[in-house]
This record gives sequence, C-alpha cells and structure tokens, in this order.
Amino acid sequence: MRKIHFQSLTFKLTRWYILFLSITLFLAGLFLYQGFKDRLFNETDKILLEIADETNEIWREKRGVGWKEAIDQSEARYSKTAPFIQYVELQEKDEKRIQAVTRSDKIPEGAFLAGIDCYYKADRANIDDMVYRTLEDRALGSFPVRTLLFPVRGPNILQVGISLQDTYGDLNRMLALMILAGGLFLLLASVGGGIIINRALRPVKNVVRTARKISAENLSHRIEAKNRGDEIGELVETFNDMIIRLERAVKKIRQFSGDVSHELRTPLTIIRGEVEVLLRKERTREEYVGTLDSVLEESQRMEKIIDNLLFLSRTEGLDRCTLNQTVLLDEVTAGVAGSRVRTAEEKNLEIRTEGIRPARVKGSPELLERMIANLLDNAIRYTPAGGRVTVTVEGTEGTARLVISDTGIGIPEEAHPKIFDRFYVVDPSRSKETGGTGLGLSIVKWIADSHGADIQINSRPGIGTTVTIIFPPA
Repeated sequence: MRKIHFQSLTFKLTRWYILFLSITLFLAGLFLYQGFKDRLFNETDKILLEIADETNEIWREKRGVGWKEAIDQSEARYSKTAPFIQYVELQEKDEKRIQAVTRSDKIPEGAFLAGIDCYYKADRANIDDMVYRTLEDRALGSFPVRTLLFPVRGPNILQVGISLQDTYGDLNRMLALMILAGGLFLLLASVGGGIIINRALRPVKNVVRTARKISAENLSHRIEAKNRGDEIGELVETFNDMIIRLERAVKKIRQFSGDVSHELRTPLTIIRGEVEVLLRKERTREEYVGTLDSVLEESQRMEKIIDNLLFLSRTEGLDRCTLNQTVLLDEVTAGVAGSRVRTAEEKNLEIRTEGIRPARVKGSPELLERMIANLLDNAIRYTPAGGRVTVTVEGTEGTARLVISDTGIGIPEEAHPKIFDRFYVVDPSRSKETGGTGLGLSIVKWIADSHGADIQINSRPGIGTTVTIIFPPA
C-alpha cells in the first residue's frame, strides 16, 4: 500500500482542491435548500390564503351562518390539509386587546394566538402585504404552524394556520438527499481530482527521480516530455537542457583536467629526467650549465602554462563593465607590435606595421593587448627565419578590422576546426621546439567572443596564415 506523504505537493493540491470543492458544494447546496424551502413556504402561504378566502366567502354568502359554522365547513372542505382556523375579534376603541375568539374545536383554549400588535398590523394590511407568521405552540403539535392573519370586516382577523410537519419532512428528506449526493460527489471528485493531479505532477516526480540518479559520472539520463506544451513540459525541457549543459561542462572539465595533467606532466618529467641523469655521476661545468638551462626552459614553459590557465580561470568571473571602454585599437596594436620587434629581429624576421590606421572599438585594453600579443607571438613562433609578419588595422563604416598575416609554416585544413581548443597543438613534435602550449588561440577566441568580434583564419601549409578579427561598431 502506498504511503501518503502529507508534505507532498500532490497531497497539498488535493487538499486545497477538496477544500474549495467542499465550499462550492456547501454554497450551492445552501442556495438550493433555501430556494426549495422558500418554494414550499410559498405554496403553503397560497393554501393559507385560499382557505382564508374560502372561509370568508362561506360566512359572507350564506346568511345566518356564524363564524363557527363557517370555520367547521372550511375545515371539512380542507380536511387533507388539517388547517387550524379561528376568528379573532379586536377591540375597536381604547386600548389594544382581543375582545373574543371563535375557534375550531381542535384548537385548545388560549392556543394559536399571535401577538396583539400582529393582529392590529394585519387589520391594516391589504391583499398585497398580508401578514404571515410561523408560530411555535406545543398545544398544536411538535411542529411549528405557518399562520396567515387575514383581515375581515371590522377590526377582526380570520387566523388560518397549517402545521409545517409535511413541509419540514420534505425539507429533511431534501437535506438528507443533498448531503448523501454531495458527499458521494465530493468523494468521487476528490478521488478523480487526486488522480488528475497525480498524473499532472508525474513528470515532476520523474524529474526528482532522474535528478537523484544524476551524478558527475552519469549525466546521460533524460526525462521524456512526450511533446507536452504546458508548464510541466516546459519544466521538463528546461531540466533536460540543464542536464545537457552540465554534461558538456563536465566533459570539458574532464578534458581540461586531462590536458592540464598531460601538459604539466611533460615538463616535470623532462626536469626530473635531466636532474636524475645529472646526479648519477660527476659532470663537467658545461654539462651542469646545459642541464640547468634545460630545467629553466621547462620551468618557463610550466610558468607560461600556469599563467594562461590562471588567466582562463579569471575570465569566468570577468566584470562585463570592463568591456565598455573606448579603446584606440591602432595604438594598442602598434604598442604590442613595437614590443615584439626585437624578438622578431633575433629570429631574422620582419614586422611590417605600415598598414595600421586609426580605429576605435569598445572593450578592455588589457584583454585586447593580450589577444594581439598572442597572435603576434604565434606568427613569430611559426614563421621561419627570413619570413615576414604583417600587421594591419583599419576602421571602415563604424567597424574595425585587425589583420595579422605571416609567411610561416601554415596550418593543415583538417586542423582548422580544432585550433581554438585548449591544449590543441597541430604538430606536437614541434611544441618543445617552438614553445607553444596550445592555449594561445583559445585565449584569442575567448577574448574575441567576449568583445562580440568575428574571428576568421585563412591558412595554407608552406604559404602562411592570416588571422582577421572584425569588431562590431563602437
């Protein structure tokens, strides 16, 4: 047997559903009961008026017939209704009081009397505002008596009453039927509502169950939305999209961690191997210096990798406000190019900057400087001696264009889709020789994307590489 969770959303929704349904049924039943009651009383009042009018007609039409005889004849005629009839004579002058009462034999002495003010009020009434009262008189029975005070000639009242036993009986049967039908309807509606709510929330339960199964080791679970177009379907689709994003993020983290481990392990292994070989026996000064140079080179490589990794980690929390500065792209580019002239000369390369023209962009000068530096370093690193690196900046129609081209070794076409991946190196065998870490272009791509710039690479092996970055209007 399933256990009821009183704190579950299904139980709470069902509880509120039953509560509002009960209130609705109660109000509907109340109006229905009151309407049925008013109808029964109206029918009783019509009968009372008919009896009173008939009794009055008997007394008026039949000369020599007194009120007692008229009352008896009227009682006989309406025996099925069993009315109570009496004639009340009021004092015409002086104080208000009852002068005499002519009653039916079945009415005990002193019973079936209304208040004196009611009688005098009824005496002044007309056919449209007759005085009706419901009297409680145990002498007439255990049920109240519906009474009409009918004015006749003189300050006199013909009082007619009918026991409400049958009326209350009908009302009680009606009430019992309403309670039974309402209870049964409420029970069925509650069960049906619970089933509907449970079915409606079933995808939410699937979300919970799926969420419990998900871990960093297993992000393959998905929830079936079954083409739902409601809010639950939207929740399911959002949850599935979130899992997909988490899966991609975890995959990137795993790949990133593996690449970091591999990239850092390589220089550490080299350093350890060099030192171990150095310590096996006595070495000459030149051998010690050579080994220390190798250790220094690998340490610098590790430092560069760590610096790039720290930069990439800091970019996750970058404040977008820093990208709203107005930057003179030509001045930043010229400054970076000037700082690389000496490095290029040492490698017998030429850096041409004649094509740098004024251009403005919106962004961060520090990030743009790093992006340009990475591109220039790559161009210098992969261009053989005697080659050339050309830097061009131009502003046209509100946009800015940065172009850095070289006459280097180029990039194979099959490697183009991967060159922006972290730690990707086109030729791993040459990475130690060139000093590349596979992070430079990843940083370039991120900086370009953060500035809303479009980056294009055109490269052919043996001919060279051209990198074009187009910035949006400043």
